[in-house]
Amino acid sequence: MRWSKRGSSVAKRVNIGLKEEVHTQAKVISTLKKIPLGKYLEAAIEEAVRKDKKVLEEMLNGKKRS
Repeated sequence: MRWSKRGSSVAKRVNIGLKEEVHTQAKVISTLKKIPLGKYLEAAIEEAVRKDKKVLEEMLNGKKRS
């Protein structure tokens, strides 16, 4: 089972709630880095998914987490 295609240009839109402080900080950082807020958040989510990929792999392989 494949969850994503590498280099896929298909984008999914999400609507999430963020604490005001987190949103403000992300917006300031993205502005300072001269990238759109959406791209900044996308990169942050991609990094979190990479970090937690083992959890997904364990689930797909039927292993239980301890």
